[in-house]
Amino acid sequence: MIDINALCEAGIREWKERERGISWKRWYIREEQREAYEAQMKVLLDDLQRFLEAFPKQKQANIRWRQMGISYIEEAMKQHSLPLLDGMNAEAQALFQTMSVSFLRDVRAFDRELSLTDAMQALRNVWIIAILQCLFQKPVGYHPAMFAYSMLYPYSDNYLDDGTIPLEEKRQFNDWFTARLHGEMPIIHNVHEEKISALVGMIEERFPRSDYPQVYEALYLIQNAQMKSLIQQDGTSRLSDEKLLAISYEKGGTSVVADGMLIDGRMNEEQLRFCMRYGFMLQVGDDLQDGWEDACHHHQTLISNHMEETQDEIAEKLIQYTIDILAVGSVCKDIALLDFVLQDCLYLIFFALVKQDAPSISAALKEQLIHCLPISLSFIERMKKETSFPYTQDQWWERIDELLEATLSR
Repeated sequence: MIDINALCEAGIREWKERERGISWKRWYIREEQREAYEAQMKVLLDDLQRFLEAFPKQKQANIRWRQMGISYIEEAMKQHSLPLLDGMNAEAQALFQTMSVSFLRDVRAFDRELSLTDAMQALRNVWIIAILQCLFQKPVGYHPAMFAYSMLYPYSDNYLDDGTIPLEEKRQFNDWFTARLHGEMPIIHNVHEEKISALVGMIEERFPRSDYPQVYEALYLIQNAQMKSLIQQDGTSRLSDEKLLAISYEKGGTSVVADGMLIDGRMNEEQLRFCMRYGFMLQVGDDLQDGWEDACHHHQTLISNHMEETQDEIAEKLIQYTIDILAVGSVCKDIALLDFVLQDCLYLIFFALVKQDAPSISAALKEQLIHCLPISLSFIERMKKETSFPYTQDQWWERIDELLEATLSR
């Protein structure tokens, strides 16, 4: 049995005790290295733009275009000079590539109406499962239950986060969803519920309930955390930071616990603790990204409730917390792999803190972060102006479908 209360209490205590004391110089990027990253990214972006613009109108020309696309992707994955791929070994590259292609192919087979934005959000969860496989040394690969759980994000989590849907409707949906997660077959009222029921069925097929009780315990925990988090949208009273911390830790942590369980149906105590910490880190990172949007919609988080204040303390705390949870420990002894995961997590946090609509931080902290960025803000702005991808969602999917078709013949 997963003792979620003990995991949350220990994790929250650990977060509160975290000290701010980052050794910034360790993360500084040399100017010549930054210039090399930018030059490589410029080449790849230019190649990508030319490739997308060359999409043929005649079907006969598609084979050559597909081959160009596969070559482009493989070349991009091999570019170890790129900051987000620096440190990813060949085995991890192959896993990420296989899981990404398989997932997108399953998306198109399951729901061709799903938006590209929602598909990319779900794909991000597949990548988290891939990371956990590498860290836990469980080379399982990809299976339908991973697809199913990742797809529950756009169908359930995004539904619950939608500010246009009344809270009472969300509570009714949660009651229905909870019943389905517990193995019941409640009456299906619409296509939305039909799809969710089918996804739960995929998990049940891969992990029979009698053989893998922890899988379903993990799903109940994330669903319960989601239900608790609805109070963040209530708006009737301002929640304390203490309450928001408890909600964030449980919601973020249990989401990654479910990811870990969906690998092979089991985790040990150390892996459980790691998933809780990692999930909380990702949750606060997401809240940093969405600070102003959450504030505008009166969605209360540790970040959005303080958007008018300088948020150096929580920003530095999150960075130090991320460094600490990805230190060498019993969950993984592979230093290179841990450094790779840590580096990418930190880059996501750094960019979330310096982007144009970021939460307010001091000039001193921003200056430190700028030294740590693998590419400069001026380069990003220049690429926005010079690189254009003026495609509708249907046009993007058309191109993705062609590339997915190409992988079938390889």
